[in-house]
Amino acid sequence: MSDPIFDGLNECQRKAVEILEGPLLILAGAGSGKTKCLTHRIANLIAHGVKGDRILAVTFTNKAANEMKTRVEKLLGFVSSRDTNPGNKLPTVGTFHSVCVRILRKDIEKLDYGITSSFVIFNTDDSRSLMKILMKERGYDEKEIKHKAVLAHISAAKNQLLTPEEYSSTIDPNKFTRAVSELFPEYQKRLAEHNALDFDDLLQKVVQLFESNEKVLEKYRHRWDHLLVDEYQDTNFAQYRLVRLLADKHQNLCVIGDDHQSIYSFRGADYTNILNFEKDFPNARVIKLEQNYRSTQNILNNANCLISFNQTGQKKELWTQNESGDPLRIFEVANEREEGSAIVDHIRELQEKENIRLSDCVILYRMNAQSRALEEAFMRQQIPYQIVGGTKFFDRREIKDVIAYLRLIFNPRDDVAFLRVINTPTRKIGPATIETVKKYSEHYTMSLFEVLENVKDMDELAENKQKVLADFRDMILHLRKLNRTEPVSIILDHLLDKIEYLKYLDDGTSEGEMRQENVRELFSVATKYDSADDSLASFLEGVALIADVDQYKESADQVTMMTMHTSKGLEFPIVFLPGWEDGIFPSANAQFSHEQVEEERRLGYVGITRAQKKCFITYARSRMLFGRTDYSSPSKFLSELHEDSVQQDSPVSAGSYMGRRKYDSGLEKEKQNILSHPPRNRQEAIFGVSDNETEFTVGTRLRHADFGEGTIIQISGDVLSVAFAGMGVKKIVASVAPIEVINS
Repeated sequence: MSDPIFDGLNECQRKAVEILEGPLLILAGAGSGKTKCLTHRIANLIAHGVKGDRILAVTFTNKAANEMKTRVEKLLGFVSSRDTNPGNKLPTVGTFHSVCVRILRKDIEKLDYGITSSFVIFNTDDSRSLMKILMKERGYDEKEIKHKAVLAHISAAKNQLLTPEEYSSTIDPNKFTRAVSELFPEYQKRLAEHNALDFDDLLQKVVQLFESNEKVLEKYRHRWDHLLVDEYQDTNFAQYRLVRLLADKHQNLCVIGDDHQSIYSFRGADYTNILNFEKDFPNARVIKLEQNYRSTQNILNNANCLISFNQTGQKKELWTQNESGDPLRIFEVANEREEGSAIVDHIRELQEKENIRLSDCVILYRMNAQSRALEEAFMRQQIPYQIVGGTKFFDRREIKDVIAYLRLIFNPRDDVAFLRVINTPTRKIGPATIETVKKYSEHYTMSLFEVLENVKDMDELAENKQKVLADFRDMILHLRKLNRTEPVSIILDHLLDKIEYLKYLDDGTSEGEMRQENVRELFSVATKYDSADDSLASFLEGVALIADVDQYKESADQVTMMTMHTSKGLEFPIVFLPGWEDGIFPSANAQFSHEQVEEERRLGYVGITRAQKKCFITYARSRMLFGRTDYSSPSKFLSELHEDSVQQDSPVSAGSYMGRRKYDSGLEKEKQNILSHPPRNRQEAIFGVSDNETEFTVGTRLRHADFGEGTIIQISGDVLSVAFAGMGVKKIVASVAPIEVINS
């Protein structure tokens, strides 16, 4: 009779399940049955007499924890029939944070920190509100010191287990870090006064508790003498330290993960934790799970080949008993608009010929701003889609803000737009002032904006409020006048400048940068309507029509879009990977960092291994992002794919065998097309034609009309890679960019 504990396990999985004591490292490649291996190992421990409540299994998401619990309970239905411990309890399964809450509820008062077991947990909004209050009390200007940036630094310090005092003694002092040094202890003091902990405290306080109270530590070491950690490559220092404290004595520690899928360094994850496991535990046994149950062999060939170019990490070679499948297909397109259309066409073709469902398809991009052109393509063809881990481009708060301004400029009777923007960015217009304007509007049957024509007659308002409203009115009227002669991209440019919206979004966090990128990307939409007779009206009409198609989002059968980072742990029959161009993927920020390039390569590995049946990669000869058209080389990663497992579906072959002369020839044709059309407006003039015929060399210093001064670091035909101070590396076309050589 077969044993359910070992049913369906391959040889390597079985070995991992059979090892019951001592340190064990399971290197589980993508799609290799990691969760199955973990849950069967827990069942086998219990089957061999280990009490369920002596087992602790931790992971990173509630979803993963719940899935593990469900599988364990199902397996234990069999194990209970031969359980020698009547009344045996289930294992403790949860996230790091949920486990820490359990510990602190019982023992935090032993830490002598001034927090009781009835503490509350501050979420992100709570922490931000508290920090705003602290900064206001101490006279900090939000324009200079962003509360989100302060909290980000405090979070990073806590994840490194630094106290406020230790942070102050280790940082490089400057205006910002001195502010953090002052606010950090005050923030902790105020949390204690509220009997509260934030998310990072949950980990840090448990480590402090264990390190300061040996008796408490021994209690939990005894309670959980078998410890299993999922996604070990994603642990930060605080999580690593917690695991070591619990497991160092009994060493019954099983960690499972894949260093090839470590892609969260920006969140503090340190993949060297998994690489150093054998140093931390010299007696550790190592098992590699390399059989993949998800993908075809051709998909795995490309993933294996790509990741082999990384110099760090454990070597693994994924293989499968699945069919060889189709080769990975690579498409060259002219621009981002053609890219969206090409993906739509491929999906339509797959629907017709292979009867696939839309829900079988996922599009994984490197940055959220790429979704805009893709969404437009799906909207034009009325194909339903959903954005996972993000918001649809035109539904994003910052995009709605800017469009509301444009709506008010076009139609001053739009009260909905008025109410959205009157205090965004803040003008210190409170509810009382708005109520006064509303009363005048109702009494005189005028729009809210029209009421402002006579704002100086509103005696109920203080003089300073009257002035603020009058300035707002005059700004909108000026832009309305400008709209008579200028296209929408110029109106947008002037608007953002006058309200300083990009500065308003700059809060010192990656989220703020992303919001800025989204607003800049709106230029890419606006410039398409510049040549229309009524540019602003055409733009607003186009946006409104796009929004109408969003009703498809409730459909169960829809294409999924998300970033590659968000896709980790998921799988789809068909995967599209757009934007494989140098500067986008790998990102421009990775250009000068070997470690960052390797993480980008791991991200590509994750993207490819999400595919079960088919994988498509696209790259564009030119791409408009943030209102500018860039001409980039195909991603260096294309040359690192498995040559015999790819199919080039365009005139150019992939990567280093791409026929760069053909690529440069295509670039030249597109460049000549630009030269044949003189600039119609300021936007095009800024990024348009230059009569520069200078011969450039690496090291030449340049001045760009928009980016400032920079140095050429690479030349590819007419495409210059230039490092601009404070702007990063930009790729520009020498003969069309507004540049001049700085003579030494």
